[in-house]
Amino acid sequence: MQRNLTIEERAQLEQRLLWQSAGLMFIIALAATWFGIMTNSQAILIDGIFSFVAVVIKCLMIMTSKLTTRESSAKFQFGYWQFEPLVLMAEGGFTLIIVIYALINGLVSIFNGGHHMDFGLAIVYAVIFTAANSGYYWYVHQVNKRLRSSLIHFDNMSWLVDAALAGSLFVSFVVAYFVERTQYGYLSVYVDPLILVLLALSMLPIALKILVPAVKQVLGMAPLKLHEQVHGVMDEFMKRYRFKDYVSSVQRYGKIEFVEIDILIDKNYPVQQVEDLDRIRDEIDAALGGKSVQKWLTITFTTTKRWMAKDYESEED
Repeated sequence: MQRNLTIEERAQLEQRLLWQSAGLMFIIALAATWFGIMTNSQAILIDGIFSFVAVVIKCLMIMTSKLTTRESSAKFQFGYWQFEPLVLMAEGGFTLIIVIYALINGLVSIFNGGHHMDFGLAIVYAVIFTAANSGYYWYVHQVNKRLRSSLIHFDNMSWLVDAALAGSLFVSFVVAYFVERTQYGYLSVYVDPLILVLLALSMLPIALKILVPAVKQVLGMAPLKLHEQVHGVMDEFMKRYRFKDYVSSVQRYGKIEFVEIDILIDKNYPVQQVEDLDRIRDEIDAALGGKSVQKWLTITFTTTKRWMAKDYESEED
């Protein structure tokens, strides 16, 4: 059984994977651009553009990973965790822009009569990069099972997208290569723009899968799963220690969960010593768990509702 990684080990492994990913993606971006020009394939060129954007995003992720290892500063007294969803939002936004561009470009090319391309060289490109992208995606996926980094998870999605693109291009180019040598060869000019349109449509859900969760975190929307987990734990503690009421607030930024719980107790509550209340805090902390992420937990006890956070649930009711 493998031991859990320390915070320092997690940060080092995360940054090493991001640097490795950025370097390999840059090589792929250069190669895809060259193949796109040589084969006259817009679909391969789009793959190259997507890879160049991915390199920029990966560099931003490396900077973010380094920032999040610093707990706080005078200007950012709660830490730098909010930069992580900002970078992911940028990645999702850029990916969405590329998808829209590819879709429009493909449709325009189809209506303009398509264009010829070198399917033989394009097949070579597709074979090499399907294998390379798939292999690296699988390797990082296995490593991240232990690391459990959201940055690595979303970064690795770019490799999955590239693998899917290259695989789709391989199948399409092989079919087009043989069609070109039949009586329907005149249709081969539409293969590349049609592939471009289909790739754009297939990439749209992936772009939204990155963008939507990041936007939710930037906007400060409470993660439902964490909200329900805290309520489940606190409902049990309400019965065990006979608290009068509680209000919880939760948020998540990348690897860190923010949990604030205000507990209302009677003025003559039997537990009055600070060390006894600390023991209850420790029990709640243990019940909430959180080994895979860092947790910013604040638990307060009060006999006056004025010192509790506003109860959003009672207002919604």
